[in-house]
Amino acid sequence: MRVSKFIVLAGTLAVSWNSWAVAQEQTTLTFWTWAPPAPVVDRMVAAFEKANPNIDVKVNFLESSAYQQRLPLALSSGDPVDVAAVQTSSMVKLVKDYLEPLPELYSQYGTSPIETQLAPKALEQAKLLAGDDTLYIAPMGTLGSVVAYYNLDLMDELGLQIPKNRAELAAFVKTVKQKRPDLVPVAFTGANWFLDEICDTIIEQGSPGWFNRLRYDKGGRLDSPEAKAGFEATVGLFKDGIFGKDTLDLDYGRSVELFQQGKSVMFLQGTWEMGTLSVPFRKANGMKLDNVTVSPLPVMLDGGTPAIRSFIEVGLAVPKASEHKAEATKFVEFMTSGDGVSQWDDTLFVVPAKQNYTLPTDYFSSERVAKDYGVVADLMRNASSDRNNVSDFSNVVGDALIQSITSGTPVDQQLKYLQGEWDSGRYSNAL
Repeated sequence: MRVSKFIVLAGTLAVSWNSWAVAQEQTTLTFWTWAPPAPVVDRMVAAFEKANPNIDVKVNFLESSAYQQRLPLALSSGDPVDVAAVQTSSMVKLVKDYLEPLPELYSQYGTSPIETQLAPKALEQAKLLAGDDTLYIAPMGTLGSVVAYYNLDLMDELGLQIPKNRAELAAFVKTVKQKRPDLVPVAFTGANWFLDEICDTIIEQGSPGWFNRLRYDKGGRLDSPEAKAGFEATVGLFKDGIFGKDTLDLDYGRSVELFQQGKSVMFLQGTWEMGTLSVPFRKANGMKLDNVTVSPLPVMLDGGTPAIRSFIEVGLAVPKASEHKAEATKFVEFMTSGDGVSQWDDTLFVVPAKQNYTLPTDYFSSERVAKDYGVVADLMRNASSDRNNVSDFSNVVGDALIQSITSGTPVDQQLKYLQGEWDSGRYSNAL
């Protein structure tokens, strides 16, 4: 009897000890981010915690512009941040001194070298942003711009095919105006930055790599024949009525609304709107569209080829001040190249940077849509130029386009002015 009591007591103590030990080993990671959307972040984190029951994740989710201001301050102040999502622009240079180089972390704590887990081009672009050939961020995926989305149900009703060039696009618009004048043939935001996106894409159709030559100071110029061809073609789309001038009054939200409410046949935007192709994403967000597909922007230049500029988006990093680097590295791996990818890939907000990754086909409403998505994804993976924008300068280019569209300001005059602005040093284009 005494022995039995001892055994029971020993067993109870063992259970208590194990519970105490587990409790002592519990780690809490603090994760700062602004993307993907908060519900998707919650889903990702829940999956990570389920796979790693000894790690809790505390999320600090901020709106994008607030995030730009708060993260650098938090890192410079030594706030307890274990994993930080870094915006893939000038933010990388701004915060890199507070971040651990990832190859070393992966070597110490990862399951395999980061170079074997993420696509080479994505890693190359991530290093480029740091400016010292060091990898501080693990990109989640790639974004591109501009692409065209289509309401396939409306196209079937009107007997339309996806236009591949300017002439076919003109005929497409004419048919919509004749058969359904209540619809907007082509919707997009008329904001200056997006007109610059359209113009850059058209220039790339005729001169692949032009933007990189300009952006990285390798001989590209705005006052050049190739830039003139793209600028003139962009202005000409409005001059010839293929794009309506009233589109210039559309803001981003209204252009999205027109397409998602079935009032526009074609919608131009970046691939960050690719979620409209995803059946689970449309269902989760209450979209009424049933049949949507995507294509490269129709080729607007004679002799041109489909083009897109693409760049990495949302890089995850481990700050030097983190006291949980092993767990933080595990989290970064999970989200960018591990099982966590399947928690956010149905949003299609980026083409995943995970090597050799393919999306489940049941995300798409038909084989045709899956195939069309694949065409655009391959174009992004082999983009002729980086979409490494200089945002403040993009606004200036867009304003110049609007002047030429609405006031007829000569293209040569605009391009000479823009080259002078680019050379002025007033913009954040220093590498």
